[in-house]
Amino acid sequence: MSEIILPEEAKEEEKTAEDKELTYDANEADEEKFFLMYHLNWSPSEIDAIPEDRRQWIITRFVGQKNMEKEAMAQMRIAQQLGNNPDFRVT
Repeated sequence: MSEIILPEEAKEEEKTAEDKELTYDANEADEEKFFLMYHLNWSPSEIDAIPEDRRQWIITRFVGQKNMEKEAMAQMRIAQQLGNNPDFRVT
């Protein structure tokens, strides 16, 4: 494994950044905005442009969609282990 060689100044800056203590107390809106930035790659200005209730709906819908996908994948794994070829079409 190779090591990245940094100038001494950069090493000092890296140490101070790691040692800094967070003092900002994030609220629920901050957490929602971070979620949208992280998972949906939205910019802060895009997030600020939508109403709070719609932002909360989008997050709830996203989490629900991910849970449905996770459940479908689990069902497919079980079916493969059992040797079945299930029909996953929605009727």
